[in-house]
Order: sequence, then C-alpha cells, then structure tokens
Amino acid sequence: MPLEAALEAAIRLWGVSGDIEELPGDRDRNYRVGVGEDAIVLKITDAPGEELQLSSDALDLLARAGGNLAVGSALKTQAGELWAAIQGADGRSHKAWAVRWLEGVPLAHAGSRAPGLSAQLGEELGRARVALDGWEHPALDRGLKWDLRRGLEVAWAGEESLKLPHERRVIREALAGVEVALAPCASSLRVGVIHGDANDHNILVGECDPAAGPCGLLDVGDIDRSWILAEVSIAAAYLMLGEEDPIAALIEFVTGYHRTDPIPKQELGLVFDLAKLRLCVSVVVAAEQRAEEPENEYLSVTSQSAVALLAVLQRIDRGAVHAQLASACGLELCAPVTLESEALLGRRRASLGPNLSISYEEPLEVVRGEGRYLFEPCGRSYLDAVNNVPQVGHCHPRVVERASAQMATLNTNTRYLSDVRMSFVERLLSTLPPALEVVYLVNSGSEANELARRLVKAHVGEGDWVVLDAGYHGNTDALVELSPYKFGGAGGAGCPEGVLVAELPDRHRGRWGYEVDDAGKRYAEDVLRLLDESAARGRSAAAFIAESIPGCGGQLVLPDGYLAACYAAVHSKGGLAIADEVQVGCGRVGSHWWAFETQGVVPDIVTIGKPLGGGHPIGAVVTTRAVADSFDSGMEYFNTFGGNPVSCAIADEVLRVIEDEGLRENALKTGAAMLEGLAELSSRHEGIGDVRGLGLYLGIACVEDRASKCPAPGLASAVVEGMRARGVLLSTDGMDHDVVKMKPPLVFGPSDAVHVLCMLDEAFEDAK
Repeated sequence: MPLEAALEAAIRLWGVSGDIEELPGDRDRNYRVGVGEDAIVLKITDAPGEELQLSSDALDLLARAGGNLAVGSALKTQAGELWAAIQGADGRSHKAWAVRWLEGVPLAHAGSRAPGLSAQLGEELGRARVALDGWEHPALDRGLKWDLRRGLEVAWAGEESLKLPHERRVIREALAGVEVALAPCASSLRVGVIHGDANDHNILVGECDPAAGPCGLLDVGDIDRSWILAEVSIAAAYLMLGEEDPIAALIEFVTGYHRTDPIPKQELGLVFDLAKLRLCVSVVVAAEQRAEEPENEYLSVTSQSAVALLAVLQRIDRGAVHAQLASACGLELCAPVTLESEALLGRRRASLGPNLSISYEEPLEVVRGEGRYLFEPCGRSYLDAVNNVPQVGHCHPRVVERASAQMATLNTNTRYLSDVRMSFVERLLSTLPPALEVVYLVNSGSEANELARRLVKAHVGEGDWVVLDAGYHGNTDALVELSPYKFGGAGGAGCPEGVLVAELPDRHRGRWGYEVDDAGKRYAEDVLRLLDESAARGRSAAAFIAESIPGCGGQLVLPDGYLAACYAAVHSKGGLAIADEVQVGCGRVGSHWWAFETQGVVPDIVTIGKPLGGGHPIGAVVTTRAVADSFDSGMEYFNTFGGNPVSCAIADEVLRVIEDEGLRENALKTGAAMLEGLAELSSRHEGIGDVRGLGLYLGIACVEDRASKCPAPGLASAVVEGMRARGVLLSTDGMDHDVVKMKPPLVFGPSDAVHVLCMLDEAFEDAK
C-alpha cells in the first residue's frame, strides 16, 4: 500500500497524522504513523478477525504481567471497532488495525550486549510467559507452522526449498540430531500458551541506553498453544546469533528465565535441541516465503547467520551443554536416555565372531547417521571424519529416495535387461579413461579384487604377483595372500609363494625422502628388481596391484612417476597393472575422479568398492576390451546380486550427487585447507612427524621424536581417543598403527576442517 494511502487510513480511522514510514514485516504491511507518545503502528493484514481479537486480548493480558517488558496495546478505531475493512492498492479488501507505538531499539540493532542483559531478558520473558498460564481463547490452537510441535514435520517437508547444498546439509544434519533427541520424550513435554516469537527483532532495549535492559516485547501474531519449553528455546535460538560464545549466551539467558518460569529438570536438556529446531524452521520457512516474495528482504534477515550458527552448534556436545545448564540452574543433572551399552556389548561378544574389531576404548553405539554426523541413542552427535563408505554423507536424502523407489519397483539379477543398470554403467564409464570400457558388477571391494585375479589368470595365465608392503586388498583367502598387511601381521602365515613384496614408497621413513626429486623412479626400481629376479628363476609375471594411495600403509601419497614406472615394469614382463581404488576412488582426491589419474597412468584393471554405493554394498571391476575378451572363455560369469537394479540405482545417484553438489571440488578445497592447517600444527607439536594426503584422504604420522622418526602408536591412539571425547571420529592405520587417518564423507567442508584442526591442537597437547 502506498504511504499516502496508509496515512489517509490512519487519519480517517484513528485520527492520527504526521510522519509515516514503512516498517519491516513478514506477513503484514506495517507503518509507523505520528511521533512521540501519540505514534501508532498501522497494520494491514489478511488475518481472520478472530485472530486479531486473539492478539488484542493477548496484549491486554501481557500488559498486566508486571516487570519491565512493555507491550503495545491495541487501539480501537474512532468508530469503536478493533479493525476496519480497507481496500489495498491491489484492489483487494484487507483489514486495518493498530497498536500503540513502543519506544526502543530492536535487540538485533542494539550492538554489543552488556553483561547481564541476557539474564535480565530471561527473567522478563519468563515472567511474561507465566502470565499466559491457564489462559483460554477460542482462536488458540491454530496449527501454526511455527509451533515447534510441528517443527520437524515443517522443516523436513520444506528443506528442499533451500538452494545452496551447504545450507541443505547443515539443516539436514541438525534436524537428524533433534529428531533423535526428541523421540524418547516429546510426548511428555508440558503444553501451554506461549508468546512464540521472542526473537531479537521483537525485543526492545532502551534507545539511549541499550545496556539498561529489555524494555519492550513486540508482535503477538504467533501466540499459540505449544510446548511451554519452546518459549525459552525460541528466544535462546535468536540470542545466540552472532555471539562469539553462543553457549555462554544460552546459559546466561536460560538461567535468568529459570528464575521466573522454572524449567523442570527432565526438560532442561532439550532447550538446546529445540533452539536448533527453531533455527531450522526459521531458515526453511524463510526460503519458502522468499520464493513467493523475492523482493521482501526482511524474510532473509536471519537465514545466513542462522545457518552459520547451526554449523557451529552441530559440533558441540549436547550432553555437555545440558550439564552446564543444569549446573547454572541449580538442578541435578538428568541422565540421558540411552540403551545399555554394556549389555549390548555383551550380546555382541556372545553371538558374533571374537576377532571382529570394535572402535575406541569405550565402544560407541550409533543409532542414526545424517550427512557428516553419527548420533548416539542419547542424541549426542559426532562429526564423522573417518567413514569413507558414505561417500556423499550418511543417509543422503536423494540416495535414500532413489533406493526406496527402486526397491519398491524391481530388484532382480543381470539376466534381464535393465535401463537402470545401463544408465549407471554408462555414467561410471564416463568418469574413466576411454581404454577402460568393460564393466563387471559385484557386491564389494573384496569381490572386485577377487574377480580381478580371475581376469589376470584368464589373460596372462599363472605367474608372480607384485604387491606393496603393508598393502591390503580384501578379506577372501586368496586376497589375504596378496595382502602383506594381513599375512605379515598377527595371525598371518607369512608371504606365500608367487607373491613378491615391493618396498613401500614412504617418503617420510623410507630410503628416498621428500628431498629426492626422482623418488618415484627410485622406489619403482624395487618392483623391476623383483620382476627381474622372478624371471631369472623361470617365473612369469602375472600382475602388479597397488592402492593408488596406500591406506593401510599410512595414507601415503605415491611420489610422482611411481605408478608409471611400475606399470611399465610389469608390462615389460607381460603382466597386467591393477589400480585398487576401493578406498580412494569416486572423487575423493578432488582433482580427479580416480586417484590413479593423479599419476598420469591408465591401468589395465580398476577395482572399485566402498564409496560407490554411499553406504550400500556394491563394487565394480572395469577393464579393457582385450582383457574382457580373454575372460570370455565359454564359462558364464554370474553374480546373483552383482548389478541388481537397486544397487545400480543407488550407485548412479551417488555419482550424480557428487557431480551436482560439487563434492569433488569440495574435497579438493577442504583437503588443501586441512593439509595447510596440519602443517601449521606440526610446527607446534613435536609428535607430528609427517602430514600427507590428497583431497579428503589424509594422514598424520605420529613420532616419538622427529630426529629418529620412531613410530608412536601410543600417541596416535591417544589422539584418536581424545578426538572421540571431543565429538570427532578418527582412527589409526599404518604399518605400526602410528598414523591418524582422516577420510570423511565428501560433504565434510571448510568449516569442519577448521573445527577438526582446533580439536587436534587440543588433543595433541593433552596427549603429550
């Protein structure tokens, strides 16, 4: 409505004239008319008349609450009515009503907050909320989307309206944690009438002296029946925005609120979760409204800062926040709702194989995953920096939806034609060099490497295999015999006949260090030596197999030229070259789809596993036409589940998500930031002997001292346990289990890198 028309309505209906300016708003059009004590806020709305009466009655009730929070009372028209019909510029009929203007500055615009201000606001808001206890009104129970009882439903339904992948990831991860926390106790939370929107734009402080304390509360348009705990949680969500220490602000505010509206101890632990839920709803609803009103900047006033705050809050242990809140409020800490982990561990030991390993000194029970996070039964979240199986993040919605849709449609074997299968295979081939043109689909990395053995035998015949020291290629009996990490370790039977173990190209502890320019060529000479010695004994060469970045060897980046020289050596003896991409493939290195590409080579066979299914079992072998023709000997190759439509649909979607969300680019950028930060950490911690990796495949070699480079497995384990205590999951690897390894889902971003680096700094300091 033009200002002239709004001013005319104010004069005609309320007899108020003077200066006029439009005020921000999300649903109504708001105008300040007049100056000083006679000023009013003219509101043009489409709300039903009964809702306007609800707001008017609520303002009257809150005005009698006492304390320092003034509210603007509703003003009757000169005809004695609460509202009047008015025609807008759009030709439609709207309602005009008015409330008295309140002097003050919105807290969002008041600058830095004086000590104690948040606690004062908590007391005042608690007092106002208590004034609403027991109030009934026929217009309550409107089913507002802002009712946090509907928060999960509203946010999950609308999160696709977010345009930026980073925003969607943050919201999904936060919602997953809130859902786990609320599930056991949502039905027992108290319900009552609340203001429902005490955000930092609706709270006024003194215009001349913002430090004097809160003085006004605006906008009762969202007053409703909801969880009583939502009142304190909603206000807390906005009070944390922009704070250097959001948890300190939260604790100060909640402590003040608890003094006037006591929070039951069984509910206190959910304040943090409901605050996150309100931020999620705010971001999602704002995105939906922006789509309808792209010119209304007020709709986006908190979205960017809310997403940034949620990213920070996701890294904070909710249990620790609960403990701090309980202590500040003088309440005995409620034990979190959890399963009996000891009993669960006992059941595991009674029924599962005794040599199945389990991570961490205190076993971790996880009940849910979302994006970069895993969650315990009590809702505590852990930033997952080690699981490279969920390549695009835990439970990625697109992957889950694609899997569900295909499972509900068809799942059968490769003896039937399937467009789903071929679409995936063609997409996979498009990421590989043209010479690699034939695909075999299997269920795992171990199956892929097992099939690669058969391909070699069919094409070359029997012969010696060259493997790298500390190499690991799978869990079948034949693959254990190709894995020094297994046959040379505890319980291993030693190196079998026909397997040649080449020197690990470790530029940190090996013969040829970082200072040697042609280290790749020199380390490759050991492969050629082994093949020459084999030939001298009358043996032929079968194949050279190596991970493109050795993982069990300690996340080692191969020196330039190494694979080219090794492949040339095995080819000169008539053997084949196999690139094991089970851990490092599918865009993890960032610069390329496949780690072997960083060496400028094309293998004869590529084996793929873990990351391809984003958490679902699928693997692949990709080879040349010549090798495939040799394998086509008349014996059928059949794998019941290999290449089933469900697995293919999932893998196809994983590749699509990597491309659509720019996850390769993210891996490259974030990995570079991690390496730079780790190098800086190493300058302060003598226990860090070497940092290495490509993209999001990284390692920290721990040492007793840098001079001797003596492995320090104890330090590595202590750091991993310290990180787990800080809510970050890592693990160890390497020949001596002295390397802290990081291989997170590819949605792990730059802000996560900063957080992990800060936590590593603390963990290494504590582990000294």
